[in-house]
Amino acid sequence: MKKFVFKDYFHEPEGKISKRMLSKSDNVIAFVLNIAKGEILPGHTHLTSTLFLQVMEGNAKVITDGNETSLQVGELMQVEGPESLQVINCGEEVLRLFVTISPMGSEAFATDANV
Repeated sequence: MKKFVFKDYFHEPEGKISKRMLSKSDNVIAFVLNIAKGEILPGHTHLTSTLFLQVMEGNAKVITDGNETSLQVGELMQVEGPESLQVINCGEEVLRLFVTISPMGSEAFATDANV
């Protein structure tokens, strides 16, 4: 058993986006994605993995295969790996997303990052 405090993973992005890993195993990774005001997580796919995105702070516009969906605090979205995914911070503060990816997929997804 391991307990996490989400605020420990909230980070002010030095650039556009900061990613802070919570957990990593062969089956799933979990992290907090911090997207600066007005910034965009570019479109990408996760092949055979399933993602869950939950807004913890802020407001997001998520574009999957060209379809726009607004997400607000407390809302959760499931995205299948082959779907193209883009996230736009359309709020007035840092957008903070709790993200899980299962199975993990590429090892490159399983590290802290600053973009």
